[in-house]
Amino acid sequence: MRNKGKFIVWPQYFDASLTWNEGRRVPQRLATKLPRADEVGKAAYDAGYNPELVKNAAHPHTPWSITGLVLVESKEKKGKVLKDIASRLPRIT
Repeated sequence: MRNKGKFIVWPQYFDASLTWNEGRRVPQRLATKLPRADEVGKAAYDAGYNPELVKNAAHPHTPWSITGLVLVESKEKKGKVLKDIASRLPRIT
C-alpha cells in the first residue's frame, strides 16, 4: 500500500487515551479523545492535504479493531503533517 508521496495516517495517532508506546504520534496537548477516521480525513482536508479514506482497515497492532485509515498525499515530513491535522481535530470533534 506504499505510494510515493502518500503515507498512512491512523486515528490512533491522535488518541489522547493512548501513550506514545501504544501508538499516539502527536503531543498530548494536540491529542483528542477517540478520534474516528472520517474526522481525521476531514481535518486533513481542512489542512489542505488530499486525503483518501479507507474504512475497512485495522492497525497491525490491533487487528481486532477496525478503525479505518486515511491516506494523505504530501511532500512534507509526516510529523509536520500529523501536527497540522491534530491542530484541526478539536474544532470538529
